[in-house]
Amino acid sequence: MATLVPRQAGFVCRSCQRVLALNPSRRHFISLATITPKQDVAAKSRKHASLLPRTRKAALTGAAIAERASQPQPTPTPDRIEIPPELSLQTFNPAAGLKKLKDDISRLTSQDVAAPAEEVMAIILGCYQFANCIVFGTSNGPHDVTERPGEDLSQAVLRDLAEDKDASKDGPVFIPDREMSAPFRQNAADTIAELAYTLLRDPKVYISQEILAVYVRIQCLLGKPEYLPEIFHLYAHKKIPNPKTKPVTYSDPWPKVPKYAIPLDLAEAALESAILKKNLALALAIIDTTVATPAFRANRVLRRASLPGLFVAGTPVAAYAGASWVSQWQNTMDVDMAKYTAIAAATAYIGTLTTIGFVAITTSNDQMVRVVWRPGTGLSDRWIREDERAFFDRLALAWGFQEKHRWGEEEGEDWQRLRDECGMRDMILDKTDLMEGMQ
Repeated sequence: MATLVPRQAGFVCRSCQRVLALNPSRRHFISLATITPKQDVAAKSRKHASLLPRTRKAALTGAAIAERASQPQPTPTPDRIEIPPELSLQTFNPAAGLKKLKDDISRLTSQDVAAPAEEVMAIILGCYQFANCIVFGTSNGPHDVTERPGEDLSQAVLRDLAEDKDASKDGPVFIPDREMSAPFRQNAADTIAELAYTLLRDPKVYISQEILAVYVRIQCLLGKPEYLPEIFHLYAHKKIPNPKTKPVTYSDPWPKVPKYAIPLDLAEAALESAILKKNLALALAIIDTTVATPAFRANRVLRRASLPGLFVAGTPVAAYAGASWVSQWQNTMDVDMAKYTAIAAATAYIGTLTTIGFVAITTSNDQMVRVVWRPGTGLSDRWIREDERAFFDRLALAWGFQEKHRWGEEEGEDWQRLRDECGMRDMILDKTDLMEGMQ
């Protein structure tokens, strides 16, 4: 017989877990569900188990089906499936776990060699696991329920952030409420946020994109976005430690390289966390260290303009090759004259269409709400800095009135600062001729 477990403990029994694992929508918020009484759990488990033998029946021929239809069908008796007696969860002492995190970070930062990436990742994942325990009561949050059997914590975290990483396969950790009071949760959240921040600030720790992704998740989960802007800056400007030297030596990075761009999903999560705290200075710092950096702009050009750029660069070569071939199949003019005429015509045609498409893309404003570009801003700058403008648009919508008919009536120090920041970046907040009733 299944026994009761504390709240927020995940699945009731292993048989239910196997059945529910086939349908992710049925267990979207399973870690927040209240456990039902014993009798209901057993009935539901047997109900799901009774469906299993039907799937194992072999296909019957038409004659066998007709013969069996004329005979009374006996009621099938499903095989008995033993229900696990109880759900076992790994428990630990929160104070001891927090002390172990401190000791591991102190040991790693006190060495005179570069910190191994595997150890840094293990500590960061430990901080993330502890943060989930503080917020949700288990090491898996409501949106981090295991999607596939046997998947570990790091795979679940990095899969959600479009990353893959191998780690240990431990089950969910549960902390009873009686061991974590409200003051302890608050102090533990502050301590974990500071420990993770201290670890990544250490000169001997290299910040990879996988580590940064988990770190951003930790600080957003704990509601500590103030620890993000400096780490975003260090991600591109921090000196790179050499793992093969002792004592450790460093090399200077080139912060404008596209690989040092903060991923857009991490920047959006950090900005949303700052908006929830209503901290305008923090939100502006996040914008300056994410979407407004040269690395992010170079990354945008590389990702979205490489293929069109190659097409434009290869147009003259393709036009020359095509014109050379076509000029041999005419007799109305000289071969060289026909070749150069065809090159000019093809280049003019493709160049005109390309220019029209570029202007259409860079001048589109359907996505703009309250923040628009100042007249005279270069078309290339508009396209490259579109994410920066979109972030300021989100700030304006968060700090301004929600009622559309009241837009433009906002006052206050934060609103004036936001307007000035937009002006210094070639943007206009609430352009008069674009507001409702002023067209």
